[in-house]
Amino acid sequence: MHRSERNISAFDRRDLRATAALLVTFVALSLTAYAGLMVTFGFPDILRAPAAEILAAFDARRTEVRGFYYLFAVAHLIFAAAVIVLARALRAADGPWLAVATAGGVLYGLAQTMGFLRWPILVPVFADYLGQADLSPDARAAGLLMLDAFHHYAGNAIGENLSFWGLAVWLTGVGAALQHPKVGHRTTGLFWMVAGFLVFVYTFEQLGGPFAVLGPVLLISHGLAYGLILLLAWTCVKTTDETGPLAPAGAVATTAVVLFCGGILVPGMLN
Repeated sequence: MHRSERNISAFDRRDLRATAALLVTFVALSLTAYAGLMVTFGFPDILRAPAAEILAAFDARRTEVRGFYYLFAVAHLIFAAAVIVLARALRAADGPWLAVATAGGVLYGLAQTMGFLRWPILVPVFADYLGQADLSPDARAAGLLMLDAFHHYAGNAIGENLSFWGLAVWLTGVGAALQHPKVGHRTTGLFWMVAGFLVFVYTFEQLGGPFAVLGPVLLISHGLAYGLILLLAWTCVKTTDETGPLAPAGAVATTAVVLFCGGILVPGMLN
């Protein structure tokens, strides 16, 4: 097969295996961090508490919370790398959607990293300052106000809006790329696009009021997204020039996604 022909119709197994390794590492580190923060910090419900309550919970298990948030940050840097390598692996679907998806995925990874790094780096400074026994009530109130404002900016604006917009674009763009007959299957691509739509819908939850009912969409959208990411990693390992498009269809693929989503959703709903 000529090189020019391979660039259009074939997959580079090195890119596929690298993509699979990076995506699996991302999911493993993210779920480890998530589980660790649930146990040590009451995550994610604690993030909706007043600043003083958040700080008290952080200070009670400071070492563990800092470590798990740092792990979260590293995981999302790995995700950004995976997005770039995936774009190489899907180059047969070269077009505007793939470029837009890559930009969105990198934005998601970097924005999440920025948001998570406030916990091991910035929050300890506030904890030490506000923990001073001789601190005046006015100074304590001002410190808590600054901490609360920064949480709204780094957590809500960057972590749950800017980054989730990027994730929605990445999921939708990959879904569009998978519509290409040399890359994927239409049904699988539609799953990705639905996940992207759900992530975008969830961002309106930050507006509060009637949009507060969108809270459960976070679990649904991320459970589906993580299931699709693991499914993509598995198919990256299995795909060769002979096997054809990078997207399995049928009962096995659907069952894998549903089971993984259930594993994410059920514990969260029972918590």
